[in-house]
Amino acid sequence: MTILLGLAMGQTRVQDSTPFVAQTQITINPFSRDRTLFDSGAAFGRDSAEIPLSGTGTSGETVQLRFVCEDGTSSNWVDTVVIPATGDWEATATHPRRANWIRPEVRIKSEPATRAVGANRFGVGHVVALWGQSEVVRIRSLAHDQIAAEQLLADDMVQAIWMDGVPVLKHLTDADPHTAALAAMANVFLEERPNDKVAIVFHAVSGTGFRELVDDSNAGRSWQDDAALHAFATADGQHVGLPAVSWFASPGALAEHYDDALFPLFTGKKLDGSAVTFPAQITYGASGSYTADHWFGELYDPAHTRWVPFGPHRFDISKDMQSATVTALGAMQDNLSNKQAARLAWRAMVGNANAGTWFLPLGPEPLAYRNGEPDGMGSWVDQSHPTGDHDDGAALYARLTAHAILQSSGLTGWSVPEFDMCSWEPSGTYVEVWSSAGPVTTLRATRNEVALGAGLAHWTDVFGWQINGSPASRAELVQGRVRIYPETGSFSATDVISFGEGGATGAVKFPEDLYAETYKNLPIVDVGAARVDGISVRPLPSVAILANTLVATTPSFVTGPSGPHFKDTVTLGAGVGEIQFALDLAMSVPSSGSRTLMTTTGNYLKLEVLPSGSLRVRVRDADGAVKVNNIQTASGVISDLVRSKIVLSVDMNNGFARIWVDEVQVMDEAFTPGSGVVPDNRILLLLATANGSYQVEGTIHQLDVWKSASSDGSDPVGAGYKTLVGPPAAVNADAWKLGADAI
Repeated sequence: MTILLGLAMGQTRVQDSTPFVAQTQITINPFSRDRTLFDSGAAFGRDSAEIPLSGTGTSGETVQLRFVCEDGTSSNWVDTVVIPATGDWEATATHPRRANWIRPEVRIKSEPATRAVGANRFGVGHVVALWGQSEVVRIRSLAHDQIAAEQLLADDMVQAIWMDGVPVLKHLTDADPHTAALAAMANVFLEERPNDKVAIVFHAVSGTGFRELVDDSNAGRSWQDDAALHAFATADGQHVGLPAVSWFASPGALAEHYDDALFPLFTGKKLDGSAVTFPAQITYGASGSYTADHWFGELYDPAHTRWVPFGPHRFDISKDMQSATVTALGAMQDNLSNKQAARLAWRAMVGNANAGTWFLPLGPEPLAYRNGEPDGMGSWVDQSHPTGDHDDGAALYARLTAHAILQSSGLTGWSVPEFDMCSWEPSGTYVEVWSSAGPVTTLRATRNEVALGAGLAHWTDVFGWQINGSPASRAELVQGRVRIYPETGSFSATDVISFGEGGATGAVKFPEDLYAETYKNLPIVDVGAARVDGISVRPLPSVAILANTLVATTPSFVTGPSGPHFKDTVTLGAGVGEIQFALDLAMSVPSSGSRTLMTTTGNYLKLEVLPSGSLRVRVRDADGAVKVNNIQTASGVISDLVRSKIVLSVDMNNGFARIWVDEVQVMDEAFTPGSGVVPDNRILLLLATANGSYQVEGTIHQLDVWKSASSDGSDPVGAGYKTLVGPPAAVNADAWKLGADAI
């Protein structure tokens, strides 16, 4: 066999043969049908196809080959093969992608007048296969085709092949586009790639899954039917370059096991990379298994074929919901939660390092189109399928599918829109999310249609967003971004936002949301894709992208002139020779007098704030000796209503009283130890004296007491004795609390 590479097309006209007496003979076998299409290898960055040729001729003679286009141009003659003794010759040539139909012509080199022209034409473009179930069937189903087809941009550039008992081949023309959805799909290919011919092979049977397909004992779907369809589509030695799959209706029940259950069918391996020998029993999860008599490697060659993995389409609700995955009655909606899990497992499978070259990059997921139709009695039916009675149904689904194939295979120049940018407004007023692919919009906004309004609480400009697991009621378009507002008040550091959970529709009210055409409120980006308003933004964005960046604040409480203040319910007890206080607060500095931060009954220990902003300390031990007699720090160490952390450390044994403010030491008072302890019958008091006098007013973030002390202001080793921290309700319920309630 001889390989001819890069046969260049020139402008030579095909000349009529002059009658002669042939000394040699040559024939060329026809292709199985006229206008057979060969894949040009776009999945691998190639733009030419291998064309297998054969025939008969005089042995020992050299066969020359050229390609003749229907526009009258031809390539140069090229030696291709010497005819063997059997008289049967074979060769494989390459031909670049081209808009025209082409015929092969051969001649004998030693007697150029001895020629033969292929009876059937061929083309070089893209051979696509669509695998799945009913939503793919709807693209070519006459039974569901209820609208007029759009005008086809060009005749005889797109062909469709499917099984209807026997293989069916349809060359699409404006006079016969077959269905509106198929015409819509064809026109995307024709506008995006005007010089590229496309063959679409429909491997789709309604209500089926992968497991029925590959199990010969399962009557739900016959592998032999799909194998026969593939054999017909590739009868002349061509390859399917771009099989595409978005098969999640029935297989979605696999949920988080979608990857380990189906990875072997695509790659011939388990997720860990170990080989699978077919027939096989495929196991997945804890106890799942199925019989696989076949795998896709029987049909496809990884040297010529790569899968277009464009992920799940939308799955609409059939009952009222609380959220994307929980029904109005509070039960988990397994079908929708399974679809979410399957979507994530599919992405993990495509990204698995052991997949080799089988998968192209993830394509866009079709979401912003219409499923189902009104039943005429106030409800909605057939919401599992793209509708045939509206251009936003099967026709739009078909367009989006075509774009997924083109984008994943690198035949377009745009990136899949994703929410890959996020900013939490620091005050918690809103969150903005956007895409580097371009400004975010919706079908409703792009078409200048009237907004939904406030008919239902969750009706908002952009659907699909949830806050802490519940639908967002206010998600607005603001200058190409989605701005999400909290349900009440402000966002806090613990709030979580998400997009595209469950069936990725954002709908929760049935059938009201379907009547309101809420698919028009899903986010899209106009990336310049032909014949659509935009491409859906990919659901389930990275958790890291949406991560809450608000600074967590500890709970606090506010004290007023009447409290609260705090008194221990028991005495200090025997042997307390060390004590440390830490007070994190923003207080009002008094204009006169003093305010008591802490003390004990009998004023054996006391820490006060004076009008100058200085701190004053008194220390007296159990034998009655005053060790620190109202010593003050410098003025201004405490500022009015400025948050400060004050630490007082007293060690009766080692003889020191030390104060730090915001980790800066502002006092170090040494004294001679006496008894080394504080009287055991004293009681601790915080923020005021026992009767509520000298009350501290301000915001209290945290108060801590230890019956031990450190020499450097750090927290002492071991558990503390008392901690007071908000929220106000917790403080007001504390056993130490006296005076007015905290707020």
